[in-house]
Amino acid sequence: GAIPEYRLPQEEIDKDMAVLDELGVEVRYNQTAGEDFSLEDLRRDGYGNIFVAVGAQLPKFLGVEGEDADVVLDALTFLRSVREHDPVAVGSRVGVIGAGDTAMDCARSAWRVGADEVSIIYRRTTDQMPADPEEVHGCIEEGITIVEMTTPKGLHVDDNLLQGLIATKTEYRGDRDASGRKIPHDVPDSDHEIPLDTLILAISQHSLLDFFGDQTPELTSRGYIAVDPETFESSVPGVYAGGDVAADGPSSI
Repeated sequence: GAIPEYRLPQEEIDKDMAVLDELGVEVRYNQTAGEDFSLEDLRRDGYGNIFVAVGAQLPKFLGVEGEDADVVLDALTFLRSVREHDPVAVGSRVGVIGAGDTAMDCARSAWRVGADEVSIIYRRTTDQMPADPEEVHGCIEEGITIVEMTTPKGLHVDDNLLQGLIATKTEYRGDRDASGRKIPHDVPDSDHEIPLDTLILAISQHSLLDFFGDQTPELTSRGYIAVDPETFESSVPGVYAGGDVAADGPSSI
């Protein structure tokens, strides 16, 4: 629903769907889990095993004043609009906060729907980006600017229109986090404003898991469904999970 067509053409999805159709898989459209059916309903209908693959479809936000302005977009809303050929209008200068594949998708898509200047704003250096190197290279090739060692601090919004991103420069001081990545530290007295017309937030997603009722499975510390690494079964017997909703959360397709 949100992966750009230049990465995943519709005809490729159609091929996968055709295989499922040939195998006799039934697809029930317009069904909301927890409203139109429950886990108990599925079990009563004879489904002994249930696999949850709802992804991570809810955006995370910066938690700063002004991010509810019309021109501050979450990544998935923007990417879905582009995929549906009805893109949310972006201004001339677009900033993207994030460093994963979703951020790269947003930057390259913003350029494709008419932005004149696109910048990816990242608190570390480019070599520390978790995005696929091919995606990062694609951004650079298309003229997208990567603003390194810069972290957002606030928004300059006037009459619901974005004027710019208030940011602070960062620096490395030799320490690393538990995963071995360099830790960026704020540089004192380095606040500055990056002029922008539109800001897209691509700072990870979390999962909507309100449909389990009284049988909510055990979650990881990050809020995703904990599963057995071999069988993918959750703490609820007969309920399995995989993809972005499980274990470590969002990853590459």
